[in-house]
Amino acid sequence: MKLLKLVIVDDEPILLEGLIKTFDWNAMGFQVVGSARNGEQAIEVIKEKRPHVVLTDIRMKKISGLMVMEEIENLGIDCLFVVLSAYRDFEYAQQACDLGAYAYLLKPITEEKLTETMQGAWKVCMEQIKNEEKYENWEKLLVKDSDSFLQVVVQKYVQNRIPAEKAEQVFDTLEAGLEKEDRFITVYVDVDLAYKITNSLNYEAARFAMMQMLEELIGTQFSYWKLENEEGTYIFIIRARENKAVGELKEVLETVKERAHPVVAAISKPYKGIGGIKRSYEEAQKLFELASMAGASAFTIPADMEKKVEETDRADTEILIVNAVRRNDERELKEAFVYFIYGLPPEEEQQCRLMHKVMLKTELMIEDSYGMTEEIREQFKNYYANIQNLNGARAVDVCYKILCSVIEKRKDNAYSNETKYFKEYMSEAVAYIEEHLSDEELSIVSVAGHVYLNPVYFGRAFKNTFHMTFKKYLMKRRMEKAKQLLEEGKTSIGAICELVGINNPSYFSHLFKEYTGKLPSEYKKEYEV
Repeated sequence: MKLLKLVIVDDEPILLEGLIKTFDWNAMGFQVVGSARNGEQAIEVIKEKRPHVVLTDIRMKKISGLMVMEEIENLGIDCLFVVLSAYRDFEYAQQACDLGAYAYLLKPITEEKLTETMQGAWKVCMEQIKNEEKYENWEKLLVKDSDSFLQVVVQKYVQNRIPAEKAEQVFDTLEAGLEKEDRFITVYVDVDLAYKITNSLNYEAARFAMMQMLEELIGTQFSYWKLENEEGTYIFIIRARENKAVGELKEVLETVKERAHPVVAAISKPYKGIGGIKRSYEEAQKLFELASMAGASAFTIPADMEKKVEETDRADTEILIVNAVRRNDERELKEAFVYFIYGLPPEEEQQCRLMHKVMLKTELMIEDSYGMTEEIREQFKNYYANIQNLNGARAVDVCYKILCSVIEKRKDNAYSNETKYFKEYMSEAVAYIEEHLSDEELSIVSVAGHVYLNPVYFGRAFKNTFHMTFKKYLMKRRMEKAKQLLEEGKTSIGAICELVGINNPSYFSHLFKEYTGKLPSEYKKEYEV
């Protein structure tokens, strides 16, 4: 039990001593911190000790207990008074109550009655102490983190959860009142939904990077509150002084778009006052809905394209798209999409349904051929899951992005499989080249024939494996062998020409200098003892 401070006042010394020593004050929740034998002394002790409770006789010479109570009240000192009296005096009791006395006890006091009264006073004081601590904590919190509290209030206000008067009252309380020059601009911003569908693994990382960049760029120029709506879209409510702030914010967003992933954003006009906060918020919200429908489009039809495209059967255009993906041809895919778009009906629901059909056909083709990875499968899955959130134009854009990504992945897959398939053939081919470097007639045809491959296929596979053409590789091996023989110094330059399959010494010297920057004779001298 926390011990509260108690001061006891009585002008009779024996009674005062008896009150202090007779009762177990600690058991009642108190510690006697001072005492007084008259009213004047009582006021000084109370001023010094600041007790929680004062137990005082009501009738004292010169300054009575009532006068003490009145003076303490005038001084603004907060404490409870328990009044003692040897008389059943209604007038005194009435005055004591008017001055806020907690209790009025008659002498002689029984221990039971005193204990009951003092324990009640302890509870009242403790409740008051807790409330004061709570208030102080709230006060500290508001002073320390007024911006965060203000942000919560602003969010509730723009969401119509508190009236404008309440919001304005909070601004004034936190001394963050609005000035005449203050204007509010709202920015809605998020990573394009199409990116979420086509790059689900990187989506959250992209949003985090975008947010960090925005907070850094906006924070250096303006004060702002950052909110999120139910869909998770980021909202910046910016406090500015000049109308040119809109232009500065547009530049910030352009910078973010250049550095980050596709971003969709909307900026309101500047508005003044508390009402301006909500007005800017609602305007940006509507603009963002329109911007989201348009998206950060990747698929665009060339400006010089003829508006009238020859009518083509819709089933044929679907086949064109599927076949373009089958052949891993981006150019063909774009042309097929142009034909497909011009053949779409005006109703958005129909457009989305037809696009969905094309995606299903393409997905089945990939499953039946090659290249269906978990990443591609996830992209198709995300598209189907978000189809309700896409209008016709966005559906086309997202599908085009997904299919371009599919072609890229299929090319990588084909290259990987081809390289793996030809690996054993390449080992045999390289060994054959090393053995026949002296053969002037050694060529891609003879080496391909040795490993039983078509020269065209062999040439492509060779380049994919060694990242250089067969001709360049053969020349490199011949020059490297010539360098080795010259360094050893045991073989004449004429003999080396024959050993590396270049029988014309002049032509050999020309090629060697081109490769090393030195003539064979110069190179040989460097290694002579």
